[in-house]
Amino acid sequence: MAFVVALVCVALVSIPLAAMMTVQLTSNQFVRETEQVLLKQAAVYAEIYRTRFQAMDGPEIGPELAPEMQEFWAAEVRPIRAQINVRRDRVLPPLPDGPAVGGLSDPRHETVLPSMADLARSAGKSTLAGVIFLDHVGQGNGEAGLRTFADLPEVQQALTGRVGTTLRARADEFDRHPLTSISRDTGFRVFVAYPVLARNRVIGVVLLSRTPLNLSKFLYRERDALIIMALFTLSGAAVIGWLLHRLMSRPVRGLRDEARRVAAGDTPVSDPLTHYGMRELADLGESMLSMADTLQARSREIAIYTDHVTHELKSPVTSIAGAAELLSEPALSPEDRAGLLDNIQTEAARMNTLLGQLRELSKLRQAPKSGPGLLPDMLPAVDGLEVRIAEGQDALLPLSQEHGRVVLLHMAQNAKSHGATEVVLSYSDSVLRVLDNGEGISQHDADRLTEPFFTTRREEGGTGMGLAIIAAILEGYRATLKVEPSDMGAEFRIEFAKNRHGIQQY
Repeated sequence: MAFVVALVCVALVSIPLAAMMTVQLTSNQFVRETEQVLLKQAAVYAEIYRTRFQAMDGPEIGPELAPEMQEFWAAEVRPIRAQINVRRDRVLPPLPDGPAVGGLSDPRHETVLPSMADLARSAGKSTLAGVIFLDHVGQGNGEAGLRTFADLPEVQQALTGRVGTTLRARADEFDRHPLTSISRDTGFRVFVAYPVLARNRVIGVVLLSRTPLNLSKFLYRERDALIIMALFTLSGAAVIGWLLHRLMSRPVRGLRDEARRVAAGDTPVSDPLTHYGMRELADLGESMLSMADTLQARSREIAIYTDHVTHELKSPVTSIAGAAELLSEPALSPEDRAGLLDNIQTEAARMNTLLGQLRELSKLRQAPKSGPGLLPDMLPAVDGLEVRIAEGQDALLPLSQEHGRVVLLHMAQNAKSHGATEVVLSYSDSVLRVLDNGEGISQHDADRLTEPFFTTRREEGGTGMGLAIIAAILEGYRATLKVEPSDMGAEFRIEFAKNRHGIQQY
């Protein structure tokens, strides 16, 4: 239980952490997608910038590239991957206006930068990206006019021939209205500074920026698909809930109520529920009902045993008590005294036999079941009685050898007590037949033979426990004992259970 509680607590803690991680991963993906788009635009702008700049005559300007950067830009294929990581990179302050400058450092930039700005304004209607074109020292036309941006870390990196990327807070994030539109809910912009190269020198920089898509924007944009998905999810949850209620909750409650009735001592009802939902619950229900029937049968059996034991012991106890009272008479003759003592000994022996058989019955009911055992190894040895096998000389019975000997011994003793001199056994198709040549059994008595204490030989000392012991043993193996009609002697039929495929169970 403690382990389950700990798992639930860990799950409850991990759910918000997982949600936060999901939001971060989603935001990071949106930022990297925006960075990749800006890199592609910057590569196109840089190529146009270079072409227009080289079309005009003039000296070589700009910082020279390091050898490793020359090698990188000279490669046939030079893909530039996204570098920003929202979880790791710091968000810088908004883009500053930068110090004002008097003019550009090269006349060619005076011609190229305005034309590039016109191109960016036209393309920006579709790309929605902000673009500032800088010369080889980081000067260019910003929103506040001609300024220098050479102090920005991304621009400084671009002037060395590398691509510089940063996250900067949006200016409106420092004074946001509470009812900010969901379409402007991202608090930072992605900046990409891309070098413009000519003859292994940096002749300028293209500085692009754009607000990335965020989770709120994505959800708002995909709201129709999300609503449909939510409807399907809720419908699926409702169907699953209904199925769980029908297939699990209702059958479990029914089994619970039945178990409570059994625990309260009410008479269990051996009727299955209308619907168990699943095969496993049906098996559980059948097992529980079988257990309830067994408990009821055991309870009824205990009550019957109590009544019978009380009745059977009452007679010898009364006889012993009466004899003891008569023995106290001083005028009792020696012959009468001897007769009373003999009567006490006889009744005491009868009580001892009866109690011994009751102990044997209880022990055999609790004994572990095993098997199979060989039929020839179970044959009893009874003086004056021949026991032989007519069919199934090497048969395996689904009984332990010990239980098999007890069953056949009691049946042999019962046959001999009814005048039999021979017992014939035959085993075939999970049925053991026991036939003797004794007095036989009337149909009236046949239905009660397995009842404890029922006997037709009470005067000869019979206790009526022999066949009851046999029935108790066979019950543990799911076998049945029946009396078959016979023209000579008595015939018993012991039928062993088969599984649902008709195969003998061992």
